[in-house]
Amino acid sequence: MSNMILFNGFARYVTTVFSCCIFFLFLIFPASKLSHAEPLTREAFVTLLQNTHPIFEKERLTSAIEQAEQQSNLGEVDWNLSSSLTWSREESTIAVFSPDLTNALSLETGVNKQFWDTGGRLSATYSLNRTSSSFEAAPLFSYPERFYENSIELQYSQPLLRNWGGKLTRLEYDLKAYDVDVAVIQAEENIEDFLTESISKYLDWVYLEEQKRIIERRLHLSRKEYERAKSKFNAFLVDSVDVIRAQDALNTWKQNLGLVDSQLSALKAELSVLVQASTILTGTPDFNLYDLRLPRSLVSARAKLQDSSRVLRIFELREEQLDVGATGVKETGKPDLSLIAAVTAKNAEENGWDSFNLEKKDAAIGLQLSLPIENRTAKANYQRNRLQVLQLEKDREDVFLSLDASLSSLHAQMMRLNGVLKLNREQIESARLRTIEEIKIYEQGRGDLTFVIMSRDNEESAKLTYAENALNYQKLWLQYQALMDELYEEEQGARSSVLRAQE
Repeated sequence: MSNMILFNGFARYVTTVFSCCIFFLFLIFPASKLSHAEPLTREAFVTLLQNTHPIFEKERLTSAIEQAEQQSNLGEVDWNLSSSLTWSREESTIAVFSPDLTNALSLETGVNKQFWDTGGRLSATYSLNRTSSSFEAAPLFSYPERFYENSIELQYSQPLLRNWGGKLTRLEYDLKAYDVDVAVIQAEENIEDFLTESISKYLDWVYLEEQKRIIERRLHLSRKEYERAKSKFNAFLVDSVDVIRAQDALNTWKQNLGLVDSQLSALKAELSVLVQASTILTGTPDFNLYDLRLPRSLVSARAKLQDSSRVLRIFELREEQLDVGATGVKETGKPDLSLIAAVTAKNAEENGWDSFNLEKKDAAIGLQLSLPIENRTAKANYQRNRLQVLQLEKDREDVFLSLDASLSSLHAQMMRLNGVLKLNREQIESARLRTIEEIKIYEQGRGDLTFVIMSRDNEESAKLTYAENALNYQKLWLQYQALMDELYEEEQGARSSVLRAQE
């Protein structure tokens, strides 16, 4: 008896502790967190994708690399420092007016810079020399055995024809700017293609969930039909064949459900890896498959495509780049005429400190000309440039025709499919009414169960066809948005809205 009392007391203690644990769990984790994950909207799916998939950062890095390469061209106008240290020993072959042996040590340091806006180059050079000489016989003229020489020279070279205004100096930088712009556009194109493919898989998920829902409903009805047929058979109201038919229909829809479940599990596993989120495995999509959007008129869409297509914009940028390159080619064909001016302050003394007193001045100014006689290289390069422009124009026309053909095809398919979807809705309603009538006839004993099963199968098949056609329409709309360059912009706006809602 005492053992029984102890057992009951322990049981009450365990029950109390368990109840308290459950109570605290509900306090810590609200019901919304203990339940399944919230349905995932298309916008939230894309946000997950943009936060986790490496392709977005990879495409941004492409343009960043081009920008870094463009900045490297700025090195053309950097200050450049040069320096040299030289020792020499020279023996004279005929020592009449020169020393028999001369040892010299010189240090030369300079800076130079090319100017972006003018194309000119400035250089400053400082030179320090120490020279010692020896004579086997007394020289005819006075000549110091050792002396020091210092000099500072400033020189400026200004092009007057070729590279006037620094056109060639900054040419590579200007050309690279177009590569940067193209890289940005191409990155958006690549991201949009990836989004099209990924959202298409999300739509497949939506469709499979809808298909599963339809099949589960049909399976539930098949199970009820089977149970009703068995009850009627046990009451000797129907033949055994009705039970067999009902069971056969039940098994068929079980198989259909198993097939859809396997496809759904495989797709959810793929999507969970794609967005790197395991919540996909237990979550459900939140998207109205039957909410259809109509495209703008074909004339309006074609005009927008021609005016603002990213792909066509790339061709425009490349053509502008070739035009800038042509300006550079023309520039290289001009005569190289430069104005050169130089001033020097110098001095030479036997005493090293005195040589730093730069008393003597030199100055020079002159013109330097280099002129290719036939100039065949520049002419050939310019001719090639113009041919490339013509080829680019034909490429642009070719691509536009391809885009226009795709637009016309998508527009026609969507308009036709929209009419088919209206017929699908009418077919579903007709099948529903027919099912009601077949059930009435069967319940009155004037019909066969086979017709009830067939009618319900037709109704569910009509719903499945409607869902499949709606999926096809949504995918066509997705391709249409991508073709019109509207998908990436729309998803960027939707992502901003999702982020603001999360804040």
